[in-house]
Amino acid sequence: MMKERIFVFGAGGHAGVVIDAIEQQGRYEVAGLIDSKKRINSTLNNYSVIGRQEEIVQLCERYNVNKGIVCIGDNFLRGRLAGYILEMLPNFKFINVIHPTSVIAKHVEMGNGNVILSGVVINNGAAIGNHCILNTKSVLEHDSVMNDFSSLSVGVLTGGYSFIDEFVAVSIGATIFDRVRIGKHSVIGAGAVVNKDIPPKVIAYGIPARIIRNREEGEKYLN
Repeated sequence: MMKERIFVFGAGGHAGVVIDAIEQQGRYEVAGLIDSKKRINSTLNNYSVIGRQEEIVQLCERYNVNKGIVCIGDNFLRGRLAGYILEMLPNFKFINVIHPTSVIAKHVEMGNGNVILSGVVINNGAAIGNHCILNTKSVLEHDSVMNDFSSLSVGVLTGGYSFIDEFVAVSIGATIFDRVRIGKHSVIGAGAVVNKDIPPKVIAYGIPARIIRNREEGEKYLN
């Protein structure tokens, strides 16, 4: 079967992990990397940076590609770039990258542009929006929701009926109890145990998690 050609947007560490998953998925061929900072013709996992995001229209025409995946770990920046791509190319299609070692229940709803990495478990009745990231060995339990541009870091565990709203970032090893809701643009710190609802636009961590301070939309949270 002929593989579909795609672009990968981003050429950093997260992109490298996603490219590995793409190769193992076996459905797509990476036509090139598009990145705003890395040197043109520099490589990642043997794929070359072929252009800048501002050149997306010309690159799609040149390489005859109309599909891809945004590989930016920061939720806000990922959202901004995905919006820019669709503004420039309304018919561009975002793929889902799903590592073959992940376990996804039969009755799961999923949008587009999502990254599901190795060892992830998504259980029955869960719903995932668009451009979400579920990192290595994270678990989205039954009947839970992840809205657009949210992310679970490595080893995150959620209980059933949890609700992760748009642009929420849950950091390494955090645990979200059953039926807990986390509001838009909030960040949950590494190792936190979240046993009650968290409002929008805050940073919370600890055992149990407590609100440390407010945060602004787009405020950086990754090193």
